[in-house]
Amino acid sequence: MKRQRLVDKEWILQFPIEYFIHKEVHELNSTQAQRLVSLFKNGCETAYIARYRGDVHGYLAPEKIRKAMEAYVDAKNLNNKVSSAISTVTAKVAGAQEKIIVTERFKRCEEFDEVTDISKEYSTGTRKTKANIARALGLEPPAQSILDGNFVDFKSLLSNGLKTVKDVEEHLKICLADLINRDEEVRKVSANIDILKKECRVSAKLSREAEKNRKDLEKRGIIEKYKNFIGEKWNAEDIRDHTVSALNKGFDEGIITWKIECEFNDAKYIHPFSRKSVYFGMKNFYQEALAYSIKNYFIPRIERKMANHLKDKAKDRSIVLFGENVDQLLSQEGIRDKFVIALDPGRSKIKTAFLKPTGEVVDMSSFSIYGTRFDGGGVDLLKKWSQQTERKDIVFAIGNGTNTYNTQIAVSDMINSNVFPKEINVSYCIVPEHGASKYSCTPSAIEEFGENAEITEISAVSIGRRLIDPMSEYVKIEPQHLGKGQYQLSVDPKKLNESLLNVVRDRVSFNGVDLNTASKNLLQRINGLNEKTAKEIVQYREQNGRFRSRAELKEVKGIGALTFQQCAGFLTVSRPDDAEDGPPKKKFKKSSTSKEWNPFDETIVHPDDYRTGESLLGKLNVSIEDITGRIKSFSISRLTAEEAKVLNLLQNLTLKTKMKPPPPLRTKVGQIRDLAEGQRFTGTVSNKTDFGVFIDIGVGQDGLAHISHFKDGHYSLMLPSVNDSVEVVIDKIREDGKISLSPVY
Repeated sequence: MKRQRLVDKEWILQFPIEYFIHKEVHELNSTQAQRLVSLFKNGCETAYIARYRGDVHGYLAPEKIRKAMEAYVDAKNLNNKVSSAISTVTAKVAGAQEKIIVTERFKRCEEFDEVTDISKEYSTGTRKTKANIARALGLEPPAQSILDGNFVDFKSLLSNGLKTVKDVEEHLKICLADLINRDEEVRKVSANIDILKKECRVSAKLSREAEKNRKDLEKRGIIEKYKNFIGEKWNAEDIRDHTVSALNKGFDEGIITWKIECEFNDAKYIHPFSRKSVYFGMKNFYQEALAYSIKNYFIPRIERKMANHLKDKAKDRSIVLFGENVDQLLSQEGIRDKFVIALDPGRSKIKTAFLKPTGEVVDMSSFSIYGTRFDGGGVDLLKKWSQQTERKDIVFAIGNGTNTYNTQIAVSDMINSNVFPKEINVSYCIVPEHGASKYSCTPSAIEEFGENAEITEISAVSIGRRLIDPMSEYVKIEPQHLGKGQYQLSVDPKKLNESLLNVVRDRVSFNGVDLNTASKNLLQRINGLNEKTAKEIVQYREQNGRFRSRAELKEVKGIGALTFQQCAGFLTVSRPDDAEDGPPKKKFKKSSTSKEWNPFDETIVHPDDYRTGESLLGKLNVSIEDITGRIKSFSISRLTAEEAKVLNLLQNLTLKTKMKPPPPLRTKVGQIRDLAEGQRFTGTVSNKTDFGVFIDIGVGQDGLAHISHFKDGHYSLMLPSVNDSVEVVIDKIREDGKISLSPVY
């Protein structure tokens, strides 16, 4: 990711940029928002701000900082759009006073849609709105006069363009309705979600196309998939985010149409002009114009606003949930003491790779599978590989995609038939394979394996390495293909990918990586770094040997003061004498300008705080190990705020993810045909959503434990996270093979 400082242009909007940030992140006060803006302008990223600048934002969660950053960028773009719109529109306006009026209207805009609506009023295209025609006939002054409480004689408005009183009434009504619609208070109400959500409802039904093909869709089970949504209605303030995401997915698939509905009387009740007094003789005409304005302008606008709000809210929730799940995914410990045989199952062919405990590829191949048996060549190949492990144990990493169940049976049968060497233990586990096939076609994969590598077999390597070093391998996958969260693919692809990349970037940064062992793919996901600087770090390491300190990072091409500030705290360097990588002469080689190793280099304390850290250790008369190992308890009453922050970091209380154990190893597979309601299993959470958790119980089909099972009366219990082990009981097995589960407490 290439970081860019956002270029400042003249700020012309009525509200300051901090206002837009506070609108999205209510926890921030104006001073905090101002200080955040300063950090954003200087090119600081969210992980750095979240971990090291809590003094600025009050220690908000990373997702709140990302939200503030998005609001900052959106506000800058809005300001630019308004600036361009003012230049374009005022060039079309004749009078000086009218130019001032339209300019002020643009400056009061808070949404992109408002800019578009105002611009349309002054469009010179072939399509003219009824309101534009009415204004061109000179009816805006008399319309304003009516709003001011005056009487207007319709006959006095007759002209060549308005030949009858009926013509005057019709055009004046539209002009008055438009004038009402453009009122600032009306626009404020139509943008106030707290008001709108109480008056709006959501409805869903089958699309016309789906209705035509209903029988076929029912036969294919697609109608069943959306049965809980078709024909349903929800209050806008009650509808759940995951329901909106499901509706969006159904719409994208052409199965469902859904819309926001606001009844006329409800809209009239909240409309600012409903209680306005006008001249008695104009009252009936005014009510007609108001009704026209509400029906044709106000209701469509609030329905659009509410629909966009629900979509954005659902998108934000999907991304937050994705972040939580990916956090758990990237925080799983690997299995690094066994050889790995990775299997990527297909319907008739198995792609396979044989890996050393380090992840180095020994061999890649493929063979056929018939039902629940590998072909003879496949069996011989696996037996051959098992004899090349130097008596180290083997674990089969089986992808959880197509035909995984039959593959598990085939591996289980081989294990229990004792075809492998007796002196080694052989087991298998299930590994998520989302995105493995897509990764095998990327330039990154070609760079690693070469252009002549068999693309179809690279996916097996990816599956195997996910078991050995999960974080290093998962960061190679485009985040939208990781399969974690709920309905991500119903979100705008470009925005989704950008948002999810930022989430992954933050999570990798918070976990941290070793500067001397991290791959280019891992380094480029670190806060402050990008593909180019990551490549330079790897090249520097190859030419000069291991980094002796964080400070030596400054000698790498492209690592300036800002980049170092942003990335240094997320890159650790172990004590040089403890390192075992590289030949001795090269290992300790350093340039004359490199800095000596500092004990804080292997902590998450930032180099900017090293002096504070040394002061802390002296004041408490302890070592770093005393703090990180929690060997002693400390009184913080004598500490400065900066010293307390360093102590907090050393105790890993700030944004440090707890590592989860590797997936459970198995030797036998449960038979799905033998499953029965009431059976108990220990499974692994494969995905977490707002409507429940999906759990792999080892039978080739994940079960769903609905969120309703995680409640105790009126109290919600904590949902387990991705990779957690949970004990469950089977509630129901549907005809289509789907399994409903309940947690066992």
